Amino acid sequence: MFSVFIDQVSPRIHYILEELFTRRLQVVLRIHEDPNTYLSDLAEFKIQYVKAENKELPGFVVVRSDFMLESAVDPLFDPETSSFHLKQLAQNTLHHKFIEKHNSPNESARIKRFLEEPFPCLFPNNSGLGFDVFAMAFYFLSRYEEYQDFHADHFGRFGFQNALESKWDYDQAPHVDIAFYHFLDVLGASSVIPQSHTIASFYVDIAYQFKGRSWQRQLASAMRFPKTFFSRLRVLVGGYDPFDPENTVFSFLQKHKVSSRVFWLCSKKVKGVNRQIKRSYPPFESAIKKSQKISKVGVHPSFSLHPSATWSEEKKWLESTLRTQITHSRQHFVHLLFPDTYHELIKLGIEHDWSMGYAEQFGFRAGTAFDFNWFDLSNNTPTNLVVHPFCIMDVTAKNYLKLTPDAAIDVGNSLKEMVFLFGGNFTFIAHNESLSERAGWEGWLEVFDSWATNQP
Repeated sequence: MFSVFIDQVSPRIHYILEELFTRRLQVVLRIHEDPNTYLSDLAEFKIQYVKAENKELPGFVVVRSDFMLESAVDPLFDPETSSFHLKQLAQNTLHHKFIEKHNSPNESARIKRFLEEPFPCLFPNNSGLGFDVFAMAFYFLSRYEEYQDFHADHFGRFGFQNALESKWDYDQAPHVDIAFYHFLDVLGASSVIPQSHTIASFYVDIAYQFKGRSWQRQLASAMRFPKTFFSRLRVLVGGYDPFDPENTVFSFLQKHKVSSRVFWLCSKKVKGVNRQIKRSYPPFESAIKKSQKISKVGVHPSFSLHPSATWSEEKKWLESTLRTQITHSRQHFVHLLFPDTYHELIKLGIEHDWSMGYAEQFGFRAGTAFDFNWFDLSNNTPTNLVVHPFCIMDVTAKNYLKLTPDAAIDVGNSLKEMVFLFGGNFTFIAHNESLSERAGWEGWLEVFDSWATNQP
């Protein structure tokens, strides 16, 4: 369906074309380096991705940035930014797509204003499109800026304040998806955008609030949190534990028939930032086994200074417990360090990572709501590791941004609207304790119910 002529061969070029057309749109793509074979190609849509237009060849011209020919990371590189507007026909089409499923005049008016506003683009030029959409997509998906120097937070993370997006006066949005939609619309091919879905994903890093701890830990916790004494006592004599995954995560997923992932912290440590209950506690192992019948399961690697040994042991323990290979992972505290973290995960046999998002801010860390294969800038080569972005997390909304439940519902709806307009998946994160409506999470279950609906 799509035929692209390129005047230079580069791993970056081949990766981003395959990523956007073959993986994202799942359409036939043929990349040509020879003008004659390009001329004879009968594809419905023909594109020249070149430094300068070849007037003897047909096709829509996207002027290529030299950035796409490079093979290393420039520590001082800062891409030029401009803006574009969606064509009026695209605005009308997307607005109609929204109001078909919604009757709220206020929401309809807000979406209309959003679609009429300018959107940011990178690598502007004087072509018909006005910018190099493929270079923009590569810059975001490769996480180029995270290979450059940045001021890390106390966990060593790349925070939103370091991102190019934080310096823009634009709403947080999946800017790569919007730019690519704009390109397809100009090309006359926007109808090929795939349908969106909601994905609910869960951390279980403290499986029980009171159960599964030694008497020494119980005594220490009771002294530290005296207000929980009677609640703790009731649980320890056989009562219901508020954080129990069966009554939080499992119950939630039985109510909402959405795609899901459950990630288990399996650390041997029981203190500090990795304070899971003891793995030898029989109900913990039983809950892990039951989760496999309800959702796809992944490992939640602990925060570790020696990840090779620690993560390998945790993954093997979880695989032994479930008697199956574990290929999905999400980092504790969504801690990603490029390229080290992904190199470690690939060595462990992890094929899917679900950590692409910010802890302290909602939005789209890689500019997209679509999953994508990671491109390893350190080796200038694509990999088979699939990255699944998320756009909002429970602790982000409540603890970092101090949102009320009503405000968190509104933010979730806004993000979901953008995802369902431009494609991709609305993926959110919650913890088992936040589903408990205890320990400060009173009133938040309705937030997660709202996030889990398949429509904004």
